[in-house]
Amino acid sequence: MEIAYKNKKILINLILGIVWILISCGYFFGTGGSRWKSYAAIILGISYLVLAAYDYFYKYITITDQQIRVNVFTRKKININEITSASYYADDYTFKSSGTTIRILRSQIAAKDLPKFETFFKELNSKLKTTDP
Repeated sequence: MEIAYKNKKILINLILGIVWILISCGYFFGTGGSRWKSYAAIILGISYLVLAAYDYFYKYITITDQQIRVNVFTRKKININEITSASYYADDYTFKSSGTTIRILRSQIAAKDLPKFETFFKELNSKLKTTDP
């Protein structure tokens, strides 16, 4: 199961990328000044565009039968059979094992995928409570 980012986050990164590239074009065609500003603005714009594409193609969360993987800048993963506790507090879903803790922000999950994720969370939480001694 794949859980996507909200479209708002992707659109903001896309718009910021386009704005920074337009600003860099202004620096290129402007008179005087140093060229480093234009190159810095192009790099910043391309970075935002790459981030928007990454968020669009690599979904926020990937859940398989064996593990939960959060596809942020540094990918985090946790094996489902190693999870010792799952909790929800203050817009955060937290999954803990002996050596790993993963936080998932509810505000980053797409509205159409939120019911699927909440169902998964409730099933996992009930399974953990029944196996808890």
